[in-house]
Amino acid sequence: MSDRTMPTSFTPTSSRRNFLQTSAAAAAASTLALSAAAPVHAAGDDVIKVGLVGCGGRGTGAAVQALRADKGTRLVALADAFDDRLQSSRKFLANSEVSERVDVPDERCYTGFDAYQGVIADSDVVLLATPPYFRPQHLAACVEAGKHVFAEKPVAVDAPGVRSVLESSRLAKKKNLAVVSGLCWRYETGLLNTMERLNAGAIGRPLSLEAIRYSGGVWVRPREEKMTEMEYQMRNWYYFTWLSGDFITEQFVHQLDQCAWVLGDRTPQRCYATGGRQTRTGEEYGHIYDHFFAVFDYAGGERVYAGTRHQRGCDNSTHVHVLGSEGSCDLMGYEITGKQPWKWDGRRTVMHQLEHDAMYAALRKGEILNNGEYMANSTMLAIIARMSAYTGRTLTWQEAMDSQEVLGPKTLAWDADIPVPEIATPGVTPFV
Repeated sequence: MSDRTMPTSFTPTSSRRNFLQTSAAAAAASTLALSAAAPVHAAGDDVIKVGLVGCGGRGTGAAVQALRADKGTRLVALADAFDDRLQSSRKFLANSEVSERVDVPDERCYTGFDAYQGVIADSDVVLLATPPYFRPQHLAACVEAGKHVFAEKPVAVDAPGVRSVLESSRLAKKKNLAVVSGLCWRYETGLLNTMERLNAGAIGRPLSLEAIRYSGGVWVRPREEKMTEMEYQMRNWYYFTWLSGDFITEQFVHQLDQCAWVLGDRTPQRCYATGGRQTRTGEEYGHIYDHFFAVFDYAGGERVYAGTRHQRGCDNSTHVHVLGSEGSCDLMGYEITGKQPWKWDGRRTVMHQLEHDAMYAALRKGEILNNGEYMANSTMLAIIARMSAYTGRTLTWQEAMDSQEVLGPKTLAWDADIPVPEIATPGVTPFV
């Protein structure tokens, strides 16, 4: 999801306060964090302190939805790499429908690469909505500190990141911590009803799936005078694979997740893919592709055909069609044809809200939702397809999961000397 409503005219600043400046402060923060989860499990009117990391449009929206979901929630802390985006989000929230439960003074506003640490110390539930590159690190820190998490999709940009998320999710289960995913279609009412019928055998055994997401693309941010390379790439993060995972990961993950859901969240045996960069070729578009097409082969003979593009002036479509042994399903149209025809007669629900409603309702009951495994595996579907397209190689799932390729710079600093990535060339770009 984009954060196109956020202005970009300011330069980054250091964190507003260095709350880990001394070992004593660090110990106190750790003690508070480990005990913070307990009150959230209680029923009644206990206040749930919510903090947001990543103040773009999607993060700001998630904060509103968290406050709508439970009258006992309070937004108490904000963090972003850039102060201007934080302040824009803060202003919006202070004038929103939930403004009476927004309590974010200056001392609980944090900026810079380590800003997430302040929010973790202040909150019971942490909303993670930064560019995807940061999700594994932030999720691990939240779980280590004993905090419940809402994690926007996707949750990583490379295989080491996926492995980290899987490990954090396993640890969260042991610690009785919620990890709720931003793969919001799994909470949408019409799709839940459709999936219930598919799971009951309405179309027999799924044999093949076609997933398509064709659109004209999203925002682009031009380079401004005096920007360092790090700031420019962070501002224009969508167009750099180390930050976004390429658009097949950042957006198409929704449709890949729907396919995974239909197939019982089993992982494919292998993937082969193609892609390239035809119309979105200017410097402002970084080094990502503008089209992909991938095929996923499964052990039971099922096959997923998946294509996505960002090219303006073309016909657009977003759909997932499932062909079964006894019928077919227009998954996003909520319609089944064949021996057991059916069509959802309700209207599409606000799935971004429903995922938060489910999270806080469960917490109030003392129950824990953990979407960690499927959000990691669905993210990996996009990553394996991107790696196959970039390299021109057919990859097994295990090969991709074992990849040692770590995207991103060795040092996160505004003046870091980071390279401008080359555009991947199939048959030349190596698989690592």
